[in-house]
Amino acid sequence: MRILEARAIDGPNVHARFPVVVARVDLGPAAERTSRDLPGFNDRLVAALPALREHHCGLGHPGGFLERLAEGTLLGHVVEHVALEMQALAGCPAYYGKTRQDRGSVYHVVFEHACAELGLAALEAAVRLVSDLRDGADVDVAADLEALRALLAEHGAGPSTQALVAAARARGIPVRRLGEGSWLQFSHGRHQRRVRAAVTSRTSALAVDLAGDKTMTKRLLRAAGLAVPDGEVAGTAAEAVAAARRLGFPLAVKPVDGNHGRGVTLRIGSIPEVRAAYRLARQHAERVIVERYVAGRQYRVLVVGGRMVAAAERLPAQVVGDGASTIAALVARTNADPLRGLGHERPLTRIALGEPAIALLARSGLTPASVPAAGEAVLLTEAANLSTGGTAVDVTEAVHPTVAEACRRAAAVVGLDVAGVDLVLEDIAAPLPAAGWGVIEVNASPGLRMHHHPSAGRSRDAAGAIVDWLYPPGSPTGIPLVAVTGTNGKTTTARLAAAALAGAGLRVGLTSTDGVWVGGERRRAGDCAGPESALDLLTDPEIDAAVLETARGGILRGGLAFEHCTVAVVTNISADHLGQDGVDTLADLAHVKSLLVESVAPHGFAVLNGQDPWVAAMAPRCRGRVAYFGLRAEHPVLRAHMAAGGVAAYMRDRGLAYFDGRAERVLCPQVELGLGAAPYNLLNALAGALAALCAGVPEPVVEGALRRFGRELPNHGRFEVRDVAGITVVMDYGHNPRGIAGTLVAARRAAAGRLIAVLGVPGDRRDDLILAAGRTAALCDAVVVREDADLRGRQPGEAATLLMLGAEQARVRRDRVEVVLDECAAVSRALARALPGDTVVAFFERRTAVEAALSAPIAAPVAAGG
Repeated sequence: MRILEARAIDGPNVHARFPVVVARVDLGPAAERTSRDLPGFNDRLVAALPALREHHCGLGHPGGFLERLAEGTLLGHVVEHVALEMQALAGCPAYYGKTRQDRGSVYHVVFEHACAELGLAALEAAVRLVSDLRDGADVDVAADLEALRALLAEHGAGPSTQALVAAARARGIPVRRLGEGSWLQFSHGRHQRRVRAAVTSRTSALAVDLAGDKTMTKRLLRAAGLAVPDGEVAGTAAEAVAAARRLGFPLAVKPVDGNHGRGVTLRIGSIPEVRAAYRLARQHAERVIVERYVAGRQYRVLVVGGRMVAAAERLPAQVVGDGASTIAALVARTNADPLRGLGHERPLTRIALGEPAIALLARSGLTPASVPAAGEAVLLTEAANLSTGGTAVDVTEAVHPTVAEACRRAAAVVGLDVAGVDLVLEDIAAPLPAAGWGVIEVNASPGLRMHHHPSAGRSRDAAGAIVDWLYPPGSPTGIPLVAVTGTNGKTTTARLAAAALAGAGLRVGLTSTDGVWVGGERRRAGDCAGPESALDLLTDPEIDAAVLETARGGILRGGLAFEHCTVAVVTNISADHLGQDGVDTLADLAHVKSLLVESVAPHGFAVLNGQDPWVAAMAPRCRGRVAYFGLRAEHPVLRAHMAAGGVAAYMRDRGLAYFDGRAERVLCPQVELGLGAAPYNLLNALAGALAALCAGVPEPVVEGALRRFGRELPNHGRFEVRDVAGITVVMDYGHNPRGIAGTLVAARRAAAGRLIAVLGVPGDRRDDLILAAGRTAALCDAVVVREDADLRGRQPGEAATLLMLGAEQARVRRDRVEVVLDECAAVSRALARALPGDTVVAFFERRTAVEAALSAPIAAPVAAGG
């Protein structure tokens, strides 16, 4: 059993709206053997992973998977469930999975993940475990789980980051992680906000530095009339001792710029203890603070945007004796709580029984081997920090207004928009006393988990308060996002929609097969119609709108770059890329493309080709509204839609018309359309114009774009016309039978003389599609067959031979077709065969090759055949 390929998809995808791992697993020679055929396999599997008993599988009830095991299920299905369970045991529950046969012993295994690295590693562990159990070998689940937990701690999002993600999505705001760690981006373009933990794009860098300088913070707080403990900074042990003698006991010692309670010692009552505390603090900073210890209960108050939003009493890490267990055993038992993890990965942190804890125990005459009495509480830290194993109790509703105001002022003095104010006082519910309390610290980037996951009391939506601070009521939370897919016309439609949005005064980002463009300037060349380019574009903080050409391959391999879009356009569905990536039929292809329709926001539009039955059938998948386009308003789909008050665009009286649900208006006469009158370009114009209108572009602006696009605003590589020594040259990126035929028909209508084509298609297309492309030679007077430089798995000359065979099937005379494999040479040959007044249509792979041929001297005319 082995993994042939595996990838993690983070965005919405054809399998689910959430992240999944997609894998091809070869089950090997025993692929047809089921769990029932392997003696003892089911018992060993459940013994290794007992929680599999609770898996529902497709039966919808706990124990459903066990029933499938007993009936006999294939091992690919078992791998799916084991991968899910391994993630759950590592601390990252996942529920969705699906397995189906690919070919022979190879199976597609798909399952949910919340951390890509964990999901891929869980797949490897699952394949290893199932293979070992099948072969009767010993298994070590504990070792696998420890490795998976370490991966999750390294790569997974912590509780605060998870809470921020959930809060944004609950408010309909798209969110994505920026790399690893706690960096997040909310929304896109100009309206994006970025956060790292609880530091936001509105947080002052100066305020963060100030909060890290505890001495300066105390000075400013004291100047503002807030109580802070007296203290001094010490750079040596002698200075710390001298400060202690001046201040008097009890004392606290901590690093000047420490955090998370590290290096803190409280309730110091002697000079030897000062020296020990100094050594501990010095491990975390070059200078330490020696200050008066303030007795009382320790609280954390969260202030966001000048408002107190949550408060918790913090309790130091401790264990409670049972009269029989050692302190070390009690700590181990406490750390076994699934809510506790390493660092900040879980709601609580494991208690470390290290040097600071042992030193604290020694102050009470205890060691890790001591056995406390039943009910006896044993402190293991003094600082009440969750990051050192402490717990928290929510007290938000108990906070007295005077305390809340003091905390608000403390955050304002430091200048933090999000602050965790640590204070000590006897009772947070009582009015602030004149003495006996103090602000201990004001923290930048405060942890949120104590508020979302208190050990007692009500959970508080602290993350939601931060998101609401970044996006106050009524503020925009997104930019217009238009996504365009389909078989043909995607690039032209996307370019026209982008031109209309730009005409409305917006700075538009565009991704397409022609590169990444921002504000009319190309930022990146090449085919950029996949999710990677779209993700990069959406991080640009200067764009006001985005138009994303979205290709089939990118959807399948990487999902979508966005959670929802304002407008989704589907131009058409026809035979292309069939036989690739599990897409074998037009129904399969339509299913892939329909993902965009499913991603339309509730307030958005799906712009669908109403005269294409595959596209029109996608309408029920849309959560928003549907707008149809087509060449005739009389088409049954458009007619019924408009009768029900739906939005549509169509050709009427040789003009492009728009129906807004109430009335019809002609936006542009057909003769003034910059894209011309070819039927496929009329559909492109309808789709692009309707997309822009549905995105909120005013009608006069759309009308202007329709007139200019294709003339003043060039549509490079899409029926792009040049004059070369009296020969009309059309450059076009058509690469499938329907696209090629549409361009040739349009060129034939416009041609004054003969029509000569330079014909080639990508080598990864199915034989029948290449043959169909070859049959379009019947539309031409002469054809020069070429091949792509990238053969995509074919042998040299193989695709050209199929194109020639297709031309033969269409009864094209042999003397009208010749083969010149090199693209540049093929274009030069077509130009040599042409006379002034003829038209040469060059279907290109590399535009540069065509440009090179056009710039070279044209050879003497030769017989063109026919």
